[in-house]
Amino acid sequence: MAKVTRRLICEGGCYVIECAVRGDGVTSPAASFLDHLSQGTWVEDPDFGDDFPDDAQISDYDKILTFFQVLADEGEPCYAGAVNDLNNGIWEFKLGAKRLSFFDTPGDGSYKPKPRPATAADASRGKYYWFPDFDEYVRLGHAFPKTGQRTTDDDLELTLRVREEDVEHDRLR
Repeated sequence: MAKVTRRLICEGGCYVIECAVRGDGVTSPAASFLDHLSQGTWVEDPDFGDDFPDDAQISDYDKILTFFQVLADEGEPCYAGAVNDLNNGIWEFKLGAKRLSFFDTPGDGSYKPKPRPATAADASRGKYYWFPDFDEYVRLGHAFPKTGQRTTDDDLELTLRVREEDVEHDRLR
């Protein structure tokens, strides 16, 4: 199997942020989401206006890139509400109703889910004690709209599948 090429989003002093790649070696839900958002054409957006391209989406694209760069540079989210932990080491970036899952990996085909530390005493950082230290690579997974109180089981399952397929590419190198 050929080595996959992941879209590099940004590099910083703490993390390298890339788009995860599905099992086919080509498809990347995060890259597709970012492409549509940058053009104002993400049709799943419950916040979108009446017409495409949606200028608000284009503005949100710039904001979410800033979220990524701050995480890559500082190792923490730009503000507490920018991220949330979901389940089994899956986290999400949040912007309005837009959600983009992410996970971490050392890049060797493995991953160890990083849960939210329960207390400041359980954590290795101060300001955002609840945010764990991730492995070197943060991979962007599956994008979805937040339309209810909780993330749907389907969105969580798809995100877990994207993670498994993505890290499998690292195992095959």
